Amino acid sequence: MATFKAVIKKENKREDNTWKVFIRFTHNRTIRYIPTTMYVDKKDITSSFKIKNQKILDRCDELIRIYRERVNKLDLELNDIDIDSVVSVLKYKEEEHTDIDFVSFSRTWCETHTEIKGIKNYITAINSFCNFYGRDKILCNEITVKTIKEFELYLSDKKRAQSLYPTSIVRLFNEARDFYNDEDNDIIRIKHNLRKYKPQQQNVAEKRALTAENVREIFELPYSGMKVRSQNSRRDLAKDCFILSFCLMGMNSADLYNATEYDGEFITYNRTKTKDRRNDSAKMVVRVHSFIKPLLEKYRGTDHVFNFSERFSTMSDLNRSINVGLKQIGKEIGIEHLQFYSARHSMATIAVNDLHINKYVVNEMLCHVDEAMKITDLYIKKDYSQINEANYKLIDYVFGNGC
Repeated sequence: MATFKAVIKKENKREDNTWKVFIRFTHNRTIRYIPTTMYVDKKDITSSFKIKNQKILDRCDELIRIYRERVNKLDLELNDIDIDSVVSVLKYKEEEHTDIDFVSFSRTWCETHTEIKGIKNYITAINSFCNFYGRDKILCNEITVKTIKEFELYLSDKKRAQSLYPTSIVRLFNEARDFYNDEDNDIIRIKHNLRKYKPQQQNVAEKRALTAENVREIFELPYSGMKVRSQNSRRDLAKDCFILSFCLMGMNSADLYNATEYDGEFITYNRTKTKDRRNDSAKMVVRVHSFIKPLLEKYRGTDHVFNFSERFSTMSDLNRSINVGLKQIGKEIGIEHLQFYSARHSMATIAVNDLHINKYVVNEMLCHVDEAMKITDLYIKKDYSQINEANYKLIDYVFGNGC
């Protein structure tokens, strides 16, 4: 008797702390797992790793209904069909004479992965890819390293997109391969891969990094004194957040928004962008220099280090307000397209080029994912004193030893 059940594999936890949902198919006491496009996280499952999210369960029930209809047509009671042949029919019955629609798969994948940070970038990348092809249906077998390189060239006047969009398309293509291919059962529907593709690298430092004089000029700008709903104007907020980020080792807006732990001397947080990609959960311990303490107290929060989560409904709103304010500041000091990330780039550039701080130390200050150091770091107890000494040296250099 053929049976179906929606399950996850406890041991197959992904780097983003989610599990892929499978339909477990049992036939003649042999089991196969049919992958779906759905994923669950901890809140969607019980302590015994059973799916409890009703929306997911309903979608799985619909899949199982379709699978049962297909199994019934095979008359398994009368026909001796091996389980792998049955699985092939279940997965590909209606598509056996057609190739896979990459765009349709990608849009469905995005709809079921709204929890991913930056999912809007994937959607925009798909739209741009469709514009590049001039149509809304693109088959997986049309996507090759050559076409991705041509897509890169198509985006040559949009430097950020030229790096971001092709990488997003490659990620979606790999997700399609994972979904449609079943190596365990020798079912390979997407035969080629994009392993030889190397994404366009941006030299963003030239554009984003400021000099120590530039940073000092931003700090010395007088406040406008303007208030919006009893709060500082976006221009004044941007000035303060830029200096906070520069003096807190390039702390970005997401972490200024989310940080909750401050003991009066150290801010401890897990960097939002890379915490799911590092063995140490991207933990950072930043000693607050006396120079920056008045600014920290100015924005002191109740249950967070800063009050930004009280003032803004989302971290995106905070980031948007900062960048709007920085455009105004950029006009005042003659720097076009001044962005918040310039604080982080400037911190790193000044540390290496002006103060000759070791690049490994700066890498640690930035809390980057460094593939070459992953294994080594497993053997070394984390010591935050070196990066904090470097940060103090940087602040004293830019703002003066008396700060």
